[in-house]
Amino acid sequence: MLYSVQQIRYDCLAFIKELGGSFADFVIGVGENPRSALFTVHNVHPERDAWMYRQALSFAAVRTVNNYFVGKLGVDGAEVTSGPDDCDCIYLYKKSETTTP
Repeated sequence: MLYSVQQIRYDCLAFIKELGGSFADFVIGVGENPRSALFTVHNVHPERDAWMYRQALSFAAVRTVNNYFVGKLGVDGAEVTSGPDDCDCIYLYKKSETTTP
């Protein structure tokens, strides 16, 4: 399912609110393969850690969401300026002792 910018913002905010903590306790990122980014790159455990991802309508949509959470709310992650058109997924997870960062 493809999600709009507003739907993804809402889902991410609800996820953070449900789990509690500050925005800095979470990491957000974009990628073509969010499961690989979560479980391989960031060492998120699929069952023990809290994580989510959404597929957006476009790269521009994930860039907008990512930069809002990083730049405005202080979620950990890098601001995104460019990327391939097929980079249309955004992921979010709560940091734990085993995740990187």
